[in-house]
Amino acid sequence: MRSSEPMEKQVRCECDDVVSFLPRKLYAAMVLRSPYVDRKFIRFKDGAEMYSMSERQFYELARTAGAVYKVGKMCLVKVSIIDEYLEYFREQ
Repeated sequence: MRSSEPMEKQVRCECDDVVSFLPRKLYAAMVLRSPYVDRKFIRFKDGAEMYSMSERQFYELARTAGAVYKVGKMCLVKVSIIDEYLEYFREQ
């Protein structure tokens, strides 16, 4: 299966004189055992794990960023809003 990812977003893997290129997300999911998160909305627990912080810190971050969506009794957080909000704090 060929990936549509550009080469700079792929990881080179060698095994028994065979070279393969894998998308970084797939490599992370398989080798590093990190969760393959490619969802638009996540729950607080998943977000805290994804961003390596406590649930309380993630809750405050999501509320401040305006990324919380309430559906009945369930709360979801929009990942793209969190990512944009965090870019604001990037050091130059």
